[in-house]
Amino acid sequence: MFARLRDDADRTDVVAALAFAAGVAAALAAGGGNLGELDALDSLIWLFISGLAFGFVLYWIAGWGLAFVVRRLSGAGEARLARHVLAFSFFPLVFAVAVWLIWPPLLTVLAAWSLALLLVGLREVYGWSWARSASAVVLAAVWLGALGACLLSVLVLLGRLGE
Repeated sequence: MFARLRDDADRTDVVAALAFAAGVAAALAAGGGNLGELDALDSLIWLFISGLAFGFVLYWIAGWGLAFVVRRLSGAGEARLARHVLAFSFFPLVFAVAVWLIWPPLLTVLAAWSLALLLVGLREVYGWSWARSASAVVLAAVWLGALGACLLSVLVLLGRLGE
């Protein structure tokens, strides 16, 4: 599956659907416990809007971080290729709603499966070893975490300057 990502075909519809599925899974993991307080229509609206927002963040920001690290580890290709590898690793998250309805902690199994697919995808697309693929994922997470901490620190400092 990941070997086909090397050609330059248009996959925007599939990538958008997978990013949305990942966003829905992230929304359920973050706030799914509160859906019992809403009626059915409000729950669907919340799930749709949260899924779009989380999907956007996961695809674009996490994809940017992954592409940044992939280039530093001598990965050939455009940033879009790394984002598409990330998006196709979201495939198990398509089942998030069904799994969440069965038992919410099972979402961690889907997330682990998705992480394994990301490692397989990086290894196959870039021809890397398992260690290099895992390093790319860990470094991307650390890089994005550090940027998030810096952004939060700047926001706290700006809040204190306004006092």
